[in-house]
Amino acid sequence: MKTPSDDLFQLVQSLNKQEKRYFKLYASRHALNGENQYLRLFNAIEKQEVYDEATLRKKFPDEAFTRQLHVAKNYLYGIILASLRSFHESRAQDRFYTQLRNAQLLFDKGLYQQSEKALGKAKSTAADNERFLQLLEVYRWEHQIAHSRNDFGKLENYIAHGVQEEFDLLDKYRNFLEFQALNDRVFIPYWKKGAVRNETEKAALDQLFEQPQFSSADHARSFYARYFYHNARFSYHLFRGEPERSYEHVRELVQMFESRAVKGRGVRQYSSALINLYIVQQRLGHYSDIPDTLRKLREVPADSPEQQRRLFVRSFNLEVDFYLSTGLFSKGVAQIREREALFRKYEEEVNGQQRLGLYYNLAYLHFGAADYGQALDWVNLLLQDPALETRQDIHCFGRLLNLVVHYELRNDQLLEYIVQTTYRFLSKRERLFRVESVMLKLMRHYPGWLTPKARTEGFRQLIGELEDLRQNEFERKAFEYFDFISWMESKAAGSAFEAVVKLKK
Repeated sequence: MKTPSDDLFQLVQSLNKQEKRYFKLYASRHALNGENQYLRLFNAIEKQEVYDEATLRKKFPDEAFTRQLHVAKNYLYGIILASLRSFHESRAQDRFYTQLRNAQLLFDKGLYQQSEKALGKAKSTAADNERFLQLLEVYRWEHQIAHSRNDFGKLENYIAHGVQEEFDLLDKYRNFLEFQALNDRVFIPYWKKGAVRNETEKAALDQLFEQPQFSSADHARSFYARYFYHNARFSYHLFRGEPERSYEHVRELVQMFESRAVKGRGVRQYSSALINLYIVQQRLGHYSDIPDTLRKLREVPADSPEQQRRLFVRSFNLEVDFYLSTGLFSKGVAQIREREALFRKYEEEVNGQQRLGLYYNLAYLHFGAADYGQALDWVNLLLQDPALETRQDIHCFGRLLNLVVHYELRNDQLLEYIVQTTYRFLSKRERLFRVESVMLKLMRHYPGWLTPKARTEGFRQLIGELEDLRQNEFERKAFEYFDFISWMESKAAGSAFEAVVKLKK
């Protein structure tokens, strides 16, 4: 027997509160005598935690639509999509498809002059946003209108100039795709693995920029092609451990967006450029420049409440990271309490990648402030998150942070079990930072370090091993996630971790 589709259930569950409210108003327009079977079906599906079609049928035993429930589901699915289009169309800055549809309707009415006016608006919208395929669609309609009106002057102009303009648009689109692919080839391996781990991966990156078309931004034929070039260069130099050169390209990215009105897709890309600027400023120790970067990020104009929430999470994450990078753990915990509570209210609506990063950083910040109970709460949320498998690096260091939290809490019996499970997890991964092995060595020997002298000697020995690893370019990345050396130094000296970190800043 065929399993009932849960597509409708997934769509309903994906709607936010505003979208649901709008749909119910939209659907009520189709009510008959105050009743709307589709709205009732929607409400029933909305309340389900897991899709259960049998329960739906039992809920509406006398309704005619249950005899052909798949038909009712398909119709409701279409109504929801229609309401979403209407809801977001009224709020979107990119009105291209509305304008194009208006032009088509006017054309069908034979109102060619009015259709051309609507096409002019669509053309302007597409050009402003560098939507090359949309511009080609406008050209197709302009050509069709010229034929319908027997406008031979425009047709002759199209033959003389218009065809070449369309070819030029195709070339720009191809150029855009080439630079977009360049950016993806640089970024995706790092996104999956978290670092360049060997000479083979490093050589593969080098070869990309040996291709003539990627040797300079001069070969990029549009704003967004240049965006992808500088973003790829920024990532390339950052992955190679060249933050100074990376800084040049990320500053160029920020300046590109600040030279024009930021709207539409530019909001996301401008905010990403500011985040990347922060990353490089932090690595270079340009701490005095960071507050201005965070201010700009908080002031990025959002197009919707959802986007505003995403920007809040991004700026909040960087603020937490700023306290981490400066060693101001206790101050950070005190400063972020209000925003921490706000984040908890809608954390499930946040992108998985951003949520995982914040979980880890909040756990680390509370750990640095010696608030181990709260640190453990955040670590547990991190390790239980279903999106964790998409970030191998966060998964790895989240487990290591979990170890040191339990170490500080003196959970000796539980720690022995956690060490075993962590070791098994790390051993199964494709690659293992040698730093991870040092930490596991510490934890596996921990029960035997019963005297202060033995613990101090053990920590000092491991500090030496870590210092050597920090000089290795393929191991250096691990120390950006957690300051293992400062933590071991604090244990060897009997000092607070926060005090040791501050002395180094």
